[in-house]
Amino acid sequence: MFRTKDLLVVTSLPEEKVPLWTRDYILACCSNLMMGLAFFELVPVLPLYLTGTLRVSSGWLGWIMSIYVVAAIISRPWFAQKVDTGDRKRIYIVVYILLALSFSGYAVATTALFVLLTRFVQGLIWGGMTTSGPTLAVDIIPPSRRGEGLGFFGMTMTLGMCLGPVIGLEFYQKNGFEFITWTSLVLCLCGAGIASLIRAPRAPRQEAVRETPGSVLDRLVLRVGIPLAVNVMMASFSYGVVAVYSALYGKMYGFRYAGLFYALMGAGMLISRFIVGRQIDRGRVAELSVISLSILTFSFASLALFPLEGIYYASAILIGFGFGIFIPTFQTMKLNMADRGHRGAVNSTFFTAFDIGVGAGMFFGGKIFAWLSLNWAFGVGAMLNLLAIVYFYRISLDHYRRNKLGVDSE
Repeated sequence: MFRTKDLLVVTSLPEEKVPLWTRDYILACCSNLMMGLAFFELVPVLPLYLTGTLRVSSGWLGWIMSIYVVAAIISRPWFAQKVDTGDRKRIYIVVYILLALSFSGYAVATTALFVLLTRFVQGLIWGGMTTSGPTLAVDIIPPSRRGEGLGFFGMTMTLGMCLGPVIGLEFYQKNGFEFITWTSLVLCLCGAGIASLIRAPRAPRQEAVRETPGSVLDRLVLRVGIPLAVNVMMASFSYGVVAVYSALYGKMYGFRYAGLFYALMGAGMLISRFIVGRQIDRGRVAELSVISLSILTFSFASLALFPLEGIYYASAILIGFGFGIFIPTFQTMKLNMADRGHRGAVNSTFFTAFDIGVGAGMFFGGKIFAWLSLNWAFGVGAMLNLLAIVYFYRISLDHYRRNKLGVDSE
């Protein structure tokens, strides 16, 4: 374990001897897992509740399910500024408690409009959670093991994405929708309690400097990371398509276990996290970026061209494996381009780009399905991933190498 005063000693050790699984890092991972379980156990049952109990139309359903993405995009720049200039741990705990309270809105909602407003407010809070949480984790992770640390930290959210829907559906069938909302509230309060035990390094005192329009903008969105953000948006489009339409695709072709797709995709993500971290820390980001995008291109092209049950399940594992490599690799590259005072802006830029791509995939995937077919929607995802490889080699990689900071500068 290491404390703030020990940072210089710890980071001077050989890479293999720098401790990663410290008490504070474990607490951060457990807190992140609680958040994932609380948020994602509600995701699969909310459409069932809206259409079954509240009799919400398909038009309203689309707005309600996607409005949180818009809200998160709106709030992240503001939270990035607060995280980079304030007490990160305190901000994280306060936002965590607000997330817990937001679930009570679903319990008392009796109209579609009320649920829409609750979802919007929760999206604003979610933008703060996904900015402050990873930023606090980066402060705890030794720089020489950042890729590995972010990989396992992100794996806890993946566990939440895999286990949350299973728990939520089970609770919904046996106890009803209101029980799930209170369960999520309790999980968040427990997660906030765990986070309060983290001994986070104190933020360095920053001297007063004259602010320029450029420096203010960098506190909100990291301009140096925009080329990588474009890559993230192109790849995450396909994630938006597969997250919403893969089960429908399976049912459309009569596959027996369409719901298994998500479990296999989650398994692929988990497997990749045990492999990719050390490779990132050894500087193999260029190879990992191309490998992940190539896997995604092949997987989505297979779904588009060969609607067979075996390929369907195999593609699920490969898609999870591809995104399991892609996300920590690109997040680490962006973090390597900013000092500690701009890590909030880094995470804001990364997750905003990811959400824009996911939202576009959800929206345009539905349009492509209506105009052509789901095969075409997956095909467009494959083409964008292929385009992302070209863009990475032509623009992003050179830009990253020119702007990467050394460990000593952090």
